[in-house]
Amino acid sequence: MKKRSLLSITLAGVIGFGGTFAFTGGASATPLSDLKDQQSQVASELSNINSSLAKKENKLADLTNQLNNMQAEVEKLEGKIDTTNVKIKDKEKEIAKTEAEIDKLKKEIEELKKKIEKRSELLKERARSIQQNGGSVDYIDVLLGAESFSDFVDRVSAVTTIVSADKEIMEEQQRDKDALEEKQAKVEKNLEKLNGMLKELEGLKADLNSQKAQKNQAMKNVKAEQANISDEKKSLEAEIAQLNAKQLEIQGAISNEESRIAEEARKAEEARKIAAEARVKETSNSEESSATSNSNSNSGSSSSSDSSSNSSSNSSSNSSSKPKASSQGTSKVTTTYHEPSAPVGNTPAVSSGMFTRPAAGAFTSGFGARWGTMHNGVDIAAGKGTPIVAAASGTVEVSTFGSPGNWGGYGNVIIINHGNGYKTLYGHMSSRSVSPGAKVSKGQVIGAMGNTGDVVAGSGGDGTHLHFEIFKNGSRVNPAPYIGL
Repeated sequence: MKKRSLLSITLAGVIGFGGTFAFTGGASATPLSDLKDQQSQVASELSNINSSLAKKENKLADLTNQLNNMQAEVEKLEGKIDTTNVKIKDKEKEIAKTEAEIDKLKKEIEELKKKIEKRSELLKERARSIQQNGGSVDYIDVLLGAESFSDFVDRVSAVTTIVSADKEIMEEQQRDKDALEEKQAKVEKNLEKLNGMLKELEGLKADLNSQKAQKNQAMKNVKAEQANISDEKKSLEAEIAQLNAKQLEIQGAISNEESRIAEEARKAEEARKIAAEARVKETSNSEESSATSNSNSNSGSSSSSDSSSNSSSNSSSNSSSKPKASSQGTSKVTTTYHEPSAPVGNTPAVSSGMFTRPAAGAFTSGFGARWGTMHNGVDIAAGKGTPIVAAASGTVEVSTFGSPGNWGGYGNVIIINHGNGYKTLYGHMSSRSVSPGAKVSKGQVIGAMGNTGDVVAGSGGDGTHLHFEIFKNGSRVNPAPYIGL
């Protein structure tokens, strides 16, 4: 984040520094070397930010891979969860079955308790009978009291039966007691097993919930980091867009400055040629004046001569002076330089930035509501014939005298398309020097200031001015900030 802050501060400095050459109006242009230094700084910043952007994109790619791997792990975990759920259901069935067996054992235990209770009552009854008959039975006396051998055999059989019955009752009582204890142990073991199953089930659920929580938190953290990196990437892309725009602006300023330097050189060369031609003309006029003076002197001294001879002499003198003036090109230079329809006065200095001021003069009316209607441009007033120049390079779309339905009210009007959604309009011109389809450069003269079309004259003036408009993506905008008014 600290690196991003430094980049933002650097960017703001570059943009602020670049603002020294944007929309300066009539101010002096930024030196070409300074513009190229700014261009180098912006290129360096672009390189640094593009490097940072590449790192962010690599980090995003790494996070995406991590997220994909985590998603795969989550899918595996979900598969294990499904398997565990199946096992849980199986154990729940086993628990239900075990509980059913426990219920059955409880019923068997209850029946066994009832049998034991009945046998206990039988033994108690036999004991009471023996007690009522005078104590315990002496089986030897019973046998010795036999009256015959057969009676003895019967007595032995009876005693054996009684003893066996008592013994069997006692053994069955013992077996039932052992069975009861075994069943009780089995119930306790089943209960212990059931408790173990319940604990295992609880452990599986706890482990499942823990794994899900960990994976969800990990994915949440990665997504949060991914969102932060994406935001930083967008910020870097916005900075790159600003720097690209600034780079284009600087390149335009460099082109404008180079054009201005070339135009100044052209004007200087033109002024030099005009000065040279003026000197030639002045020399020619002096020679003609001298020749005329000599001819008049000769005519006065020979007044007694024949008139036809004087006429021939004057004719010869005039004939020799005309070819001399023609050979020096005096009439051609005079005609071209002093043509009445050509703009007169100074052209405005070509400024840096997107647009330059289209004419020299006073700013007389601004963009906005005026006299109850909308004034769609700005007015610059100066003398009639003041040069009007293209505010920026482009292609002439319209060059006409406005009529109803076709820029009516503007008089002589020119519209130039500069590309990127920008157009400019120049109205009320006294003359136009470019035609539709012509390519014009920034600062090139396209006509002269006038008062054609619908203009308002007042305070002794004739309404001479330039009405200037700027269109951006088809809508009129206030031209003042663009041309430094």
